[in-house]
This record gives sequence, structure tokens and C-alpha cells, in this order.
Amino acid sequence: MAAVGPKIWQVLCLVAALSFAAPIAESAEETEWNWFLHAGGYIHFSDDEDYEGPPWFAGVEYQKTEANWSVGLSLFNNSFGDFTQYLYLGKTWHPSGKYPGFRIKLTGGIAHGYEGEHQKIFPIRWGDAWGLALVPTIGYKRDKWSFDVAVLSASGLLFLGGYEFD
Repeated sequence: MAAVGPKIWQVLCLVAALSFAAPIAESAEETEWNWFLHAGGYIHFSDDEDYEGPPWFAGVEYQKTEANWSVGLSLFNNSFGDFTQYLYLGKTWHPSGKYPGFRIKLTGGIAHGYEGEHQKIFPIRWGDAWGLALVPTIGYKRDKWSFDVAVLSASGLLFLGGYEFD
């Protein structure tokens, strides 16, 4: 897919920011915000001679737990050995009343670090190593601890452990 022009990119960013910000602003006084730290590693679905290691991941989120919104920053060594940053907004759903700790999460944001020919992993990309990313996650949280598995496009899975701070 071709790179998106700057004007289109600005419109997409504005729409995304407004769609995430409106629900957060509506419930600003209703709930508390908490910090959440998570770390982990990932595996690949297939062997690709371009993949390099070691796979590591660390991130921090600022969560509005009752409203199920979060803002986060992740730092990791991507599949190709490039240091990468991912700044995102996230929404969490709890689809099971029987298992309230079970959750599904979707984050979307800006990633930087997939350089050169590896930048093609972003359907929407611009500049040198910049692109939009969406990361779906499924997991379980008990008390302040959590375990999640994130799907990394068609290339791998990210296994995460985390802890929430008040």
C-alpha cells in the first residue's frame, strides 16, 4: 500500500484523537486513573531469516480503570532488531460476567522504529520508520496482576505480564 500524504494523515489523526478523547472527557470526574507497568517477550509464527532477537518489551500505561480507557507508551526490540516505540490509546472490554477478569483490549497509535524495507508492515506509513499500528490483546486480570497475549499482525504473539499501581 502506498504511503499516505501529510494532509490525509492529519485528518486521520484528528478523527482518531477525537473518537478516543470524547468518551474519556465525558467520564473524567467519574473514575480514578492508575498506572500499569507491563513487560514480556514474543514469538514468531514463521521463521524468517530477517528476524533478529532477543525479543523484549516494556511498557507503561495510564489507565482509567472504571471507564476502561488507557494511554500508553511501549518500548521494544522489534522482530528485525530495531529499537521501536509505540504511543497509543486503548480501550478494554470485559465480555464475560461469569469471569470478570477476562478482558479484550484494542490499542491504536503511532509506532516508530521499523526502518527501511521493514516499514512495509504498516498499512499507513510516512517518513522514515513511522506508521499507524493496531494491536488486539486478550488477557486476564486478577487483583492488580495481569497476563495478556497480543496478536502482532500476521507475524507473532506477544506474551505480557503486568502490575497495576494505585
